[in-house]
Amino acid sequence: MSHKSKILRGSASNVARVGLSMLIALVLPPLLVHRMPPAEYGAWVLILQISAYISLLDLGLQTAMGKFVAEYDALGDRLANSRTLSTAFSILCVTALVGAMATVIVASRVQQLFLQMPRALIGDVREGILVVGMSAVVALPFGAFLAAFTGLQRYGFPTALTMTSKILSSAALAGLLLMHGRLVQLVWLMAAFNVATAVGQFLGWRKYAKQSVGFSFRLVDRESAVRLVKYGSVLSIWTFATLLISGLDMNIIGHYDFKNTGYYGIASGATNFMLLLIGSLFGPILPAVSSLQSGRTSRQIGEMVIKATRYCALLLCLMGLPLLFGAYPLLKLWVGHDYAIRSALFLQVLVLGNAIRQLCYPYALVVVATGKQSLATLAGVVEAVVNVSLSIYLVQRVGAVGVAIGTLAGAAVSVGMHLAVSMKLTRSTILISRRSFVLAGLLRPLLCIVPSMLLFAFWRKFSVTPSVPLIVIWTFVTAGIAWLVGLTSTERYDVKVALHRMIQWRGAQG
Repeated sequence: MSHKSKILRGSASNVARVGLSMLIALVLPPLLVHRMPPAEYGAWVLILQISAYISLLDLGLQTAMGKFVAEYDALGDRLANSRTLSTAFSILCVTALVGAMATVIVASRVQQLFLQMPRALIGDVREGILVVGMSAVVALPFGAFLAAFTGLQRYGFPTALTMTSKILSSAALAGLLLMHGRLVQLVWLMAAFNVATAVGQFLGWRKYAKQSVGFSFRLVDRESAVRLVKYGSVLSIWTFATLLISGLDMNIIGHYDFKNTGYYGIASGATNFMLLLIGSLFGPILPAVSSLQSGRTSRQIGEMVIKATRYCALLLCLMGLPLLFGAYPLLKLWVGHDYAIRSALFLQVLVLGNAIRQLCYPYALVVVATGKQSLATLAGVVEAVVNVSLSIYLVQRVGAVGVAIGTLAGAAVSVGMHLAVSMKLTRSTILISRRSFVLAGLLRPLLCIVPSMLLFAFWRKFSVTPSVPLIVIWTFVTAGIAWLVGLTSTERYDVKVALHRMIQWRGAQG
């Protein structure tokens, strides 16, 4: 199978997985916000956010595994792959213990961390953090088995497992809510599915990947540990920067402006639709570049980055513009007027900020795939410092929207740092003309926003009372620019051929 086919297959699997996640995310939050008081929903969001921190303790090891397994698999070295998996699992067991201790400490400090939280919720939140957090601790090492599939570029089982887990857990949560389940019951249910999914990862590896990537504690290897830790150490800085960039938002709001926690959570969830789709489409670039790096020149890799960036920017425009300009009506359809009126501004600022940050996502993936992440770390660190410091400063003055503004400012700084510093430092492996990157990779697809800017004067009225004719005109013009300008003539031809083949295949099947 060609590298292009592997990337497309990985992207297709990820899109299917994310499509289901988005469908669930569309159905479950309205049920949550209508079955739970705003304060209790805000507490639920905080519990999930805090437990998610445990995943950051993988310290980049799962990404490192994906890279090294892809490389060793290309060489046919099963022993090296087995040592990599065994060592990564063992290291993650140690970091999981750190996560367990941190969970206990955070749970014991709930009242001090969230001063505005109603006292009646403190006990439930403390139990929720312990239960869901410990389930995440148990699941952390087992992520290494799923990372083996990423390195092998086999996406069928991870897709099936994720989709099954999400469907069953969401159905169970919905059923419990309909039976007037309490917050504590919800967190125990979530914890049970976390553990069950971890067991499924192990069983799936044993059935589908064991022949290519073995596992045994006897294979834990010092050389593999050094390689993994060395590669992952810089990624852990990225991980910590990510924590400061977006992972602390809910906790900052929970501490300074608890009443808006649930409303900000809804806006953040809507923004995640866009981020999940971008991540699923472009994520397979990492193992693919890792496996073909030796056969490509730095200039060819740079050209691939510019092309991928153009696609990324185009998708960000097509997905982000409706969320940006139709924030209130879309949220109203989703969660009702009360949440929509309080979440719309948060959503608009978050969409803009995250869209700006994701403009450099393909470049960041290729940097990691080529092992040069240490040269691009400064951008993430500077963004994190700007984001968290500005968020804490502004939240005390303008409330939760200040945290969203911090995200926007940090994202702009990040893109500027990559252009000014990172791309200069990584020229030896990723040779990019920054002029071409800006003109062909960014500005060309960003022409899609021209119709929105021309209609800017109408958007405020549209956000309250949508005009169907205006929506139709805007949709056709924006899509037309995306097709005629965002894609080259060769790419348009390829799309037509792919669609024609799909129609023929469906006709043959019928």
